[in-house]
Amino acid sequence: MTIGQPTPRLVNLDEDHVTGVAFNLVLLVWRRRTLLEAYRAAIQLVTETVVKNPRGVGVMQVVEVDAIPPDSETRKAFGLMMHLPGIQHFSVTHDGTGFKAASVRAIVSGVNALARPTFAHSVQSSVPDAARWAAAQNRAIGAADDAAAIERALQSLRRLHVDKYPSAKK
Repeated sequence: MTIGQPTPRLVNLDEDHVTGVAFNLVLLVWRRRTLLEAYRAAIQLVTETVVKNPRGVGVMQVVEVDAIPPDSETRKAFGLMMHLPGIQHFSVTHDGTGFKAASVRAIVSGVNALARPTFAHSVQSSVPDAARWAAAQNRAIGAADDAAAIERALQSLRRLHVDKYPSAKK
């Protein structure tokens, strides 16, 4: 089912991250710090989104190049999300280049593997790739599969965050 909803529903916005929902997708952009309370709020948002989308939901996260690693308590919470019922697919995108970016993607892949989720999961190097992957996963559950619309929704959250917090620094 192709749907052209251009703008996600904004759920949370602060200097560290922005969260929204588009279609059956929970969209998270971590620009600075990944804080425990924000991650817990994201877990709650996924739970609420599952109720509205009984066929399942996808979670798409972008870790921006200037994001700093989360603390140990927040990292422990990652496993909680990876075991929520109703998630059908889960991706993390870090679209930096070079050794540091490859290292970030490798760490995320390792965390995902250790969590042993029961759903499809992926680590991507670009938002367009992540949107295409999410669209393919959604197609399998009969949900919105317009990769361009998914990419626009995620990119609009990124732009909104930069517009609101242009100088958010580490």
